[in-house]
Amino acid sequence: MAETREPEFVVAVDSGGTFSDCTVIGRDGRVTTGKAPSTPFDYSEGVLASVAAAGAKLGVSEVELLERSLLFAHGTTVATNALLTRTGSPTGFLTTRGHEDAIVIGRTFQKVAGLTEAEITQVSLLGKPTPIVPRELIAGVDERIDVTGAVVVPLNYASLETAVSTLLRRGAESLAVSFLWSFLNPTHEQAVKAFIEERHPDIPLSLSSELAPVIKEYERGITVAINGYLIGRTGSYLERLLERLRSSGYARRAVVMQSSGGVTSIERARYRAVNLLTSGPAGGVIAAKALADLLGHEHVITTDVGGTSFDVGLIVGGEPQFAESPILDQYQLVAPMIDVATIGAGGGSVAWVEPETGILRVGPQSAGADPGPACYGRGGIEPTVTDADLVVGRLNPGYFLGGRQALDLDAAHRVIEERIAGPLGVSVPQAALDILRIADSHMTDLVRRVSIERGFDPRRFVIYAFGGAGPTHVGSYGAGMRARAAVVPAFASEFSAFGIGSSDILAVAEASEPLDAPLDVDRLKAIFADLENRATSELSANGVDEERMTFRRFVRLRYRGQVHELRTPMPSLNGSDAPLLDAFERLYEAKYGRGAAYKQAGIQALTYIVHGHGALFHPVLEAEPLGDDGADGALAGQRAVFFEPDGPFETNVYRFELLQPGNRIFGPAVIEAPTTTIVVHPGQQASVDVYRNVTLTFADGGGA
Repeated sequence: MAETREPEFVVAVDSGGTFSDCTVIGRDGRVTTGKAPSTPFDYSEGVLASVAAAGAKLGVSEVELLERSLLFAHGTTVATNALLTRTGSPTGFLTTRGHEDAIVIGRTFQKVAGLTEAEITQVSLLGKPTPIVPRELIAGVDERIDVTGAVVVPLNYASLETAVSTLLRRGAESLAVSFLWSFLNPTHEQAVKAFIEERHPDIPLSLSSELAPVIKEYERGITVAINGYLIGRTGSYLERLLERLRSSGYARRAVVMQSSGGVTSIERARYRAVNLLTSGPAGGVIAAKALADLLGHEHVITTDVGGTSFDVGLIVGGEPQFAESPILDQYQLVAPMIDVATIGAGGGSVAWVEPETGILRVGPQSAGADPGPACYGRGGIEPTVTDADLVVGRLNPGYFLGGRQALDLDAAHRVIEERIAGPLGVSVPQAALDILRIADSHMTDLVRRVSIERGFDPRRFVIYAFGGAGPTHVGSYGAGMRARAAVVPAFASEFSAFGIGSSDILAVAEASEPLDAPLDVDRLKAIFADLENRATSELSANGVDEERMTFRRFVRLRYRGQVHELRTPMPSLNGSDAPLLDAFERLYEAKYGRGAAYKQAGIQALTYIVHGHGALFHPVLEAEPLGDDGADGALAGQRAVFFEPDGPFETNVYRFELLQPGNRIFGPAVIEAPTTTIVVHPGQQASVDVYRNVTLTFADGGGA
């Protein structure tokens, strides 16, 4: 009889626009990583290739690794890409008759939603995004529920049948339903669900009362419409991935990272595509929280630099910040999301000289994974940030991906000379440094928007730099923000995958019911009891036992007459609403300034939220003793690196895997890891901690 081994690994893969990153976490807490190019034609191929790369380091095949794994977790950009590139499914939208134009008209601020101050000033260029649902695929249905949840007009099945038939005849491949006040009384939407499941069982269906049962007609409607738009593309991808996993020997639970910072089953995620829009970046924030708890950092700015994007999040007081009104592609949603701001700035960002002005620009367009930067040798003809890093000596052409992929220095030099240096009349090193300066400035600006412009002083924060290019650039954007220090995790390039693999199952249950203070405490208790029951059911459906469930409660409150709400953690009420209202007022003044609270207006509770956590496997990183501060044992040599255009520095180059806890390195220096490169600028220092993370301190003496 063949030996049956106890499952011993958690496998997690974050599939990005350029690379797929795999993290394998053993029961002993050891972390093994693997990396492979993403495959946009079928992302599942790149996912399995990264698993095979990690397996090779462990000395096992892809099949054996998956057979010996107790959990497979995944973060994906499929939903995001489908939204941004408008490659989702044609969606029919059903709403209350008379309100067919609500999601087309949008809000007055939609033209500027999510834009920077500089973008907003370009008034002639402002406009709403292309409607996610064209007007001919929107139909009204005779029904009406009022503000109290009472049925005013019963659902008219004849009008429903006409509307559905019309939308399907016009090409709708999925249907989304958002009736007025359905979050208070979902009976009409549930009746529509039964009707469609009986007559059109193969048509994917999204209901606002199930997906976004909260107040705000436009946001609720556009959220469910986007879910319908994404459900076909995301569902087919996840189904294909699951089939490939099964054929490769994996037979246990497979989960997907949600934007809210927890995982859910692939089967459930297929029908909740809108909850996957920031799947990968959320994994990075969750990983940062786990590491921050270990290192004792209360306030962290998370920065993830990949091939196509730069993602920034905040951890304040040990807690990831959630987006109060998340905006993607100028659409304001009501889906629960960790607050991650993103711009098109990464290793693949393309540099170009604007023909009209002769000004050098960088991004937001990216060379992506195919063809990628010119130095990849896959036919890329545009200069990118990675090409610039290579030309100035910060990257080693013979040690990219640990030597598995050679970089073409001549190709990088040639495209920068032809496309940038020549038109600008400068040297190639000067042009490359200018590309990097602009890219780093974009990153610094986003960190400033997320921290200073929200009232947070970056000098109180530690920056965590991860992703393939984060460690290469944090010496610039971190110093520019005067942060306390920057931490580069030991497995920085695969850090988001680590967060995905160490996350809990998360069920988020929400409900809206406007209540004015003084709040009816008994009604609050009843609302939260119902929400906890819903969260419990979802966790149970994900295979979580009750003893592994924990719950957190939140209330969205506002001063009457105001538009914006603050999500406030729910304290123990003990028969009075005073603890909740006091917590809201403290939070309000902390965010907007002392004396900003407008108590005379009164307080209103709008939305109630329960986060149900189902504990999964959590890795325990092993600490090593600190040794000597000398790093000569890791010195691999020297090379010329440009930090200024007037000439290169002869710079020490170290191998990351040979560094020991306690080692200290003085800039200028380059630390080469198999999947990333850490650049230590002149005047900066790098030190290795007991978990082999590298901490950069800047010239002003800041420290973690």
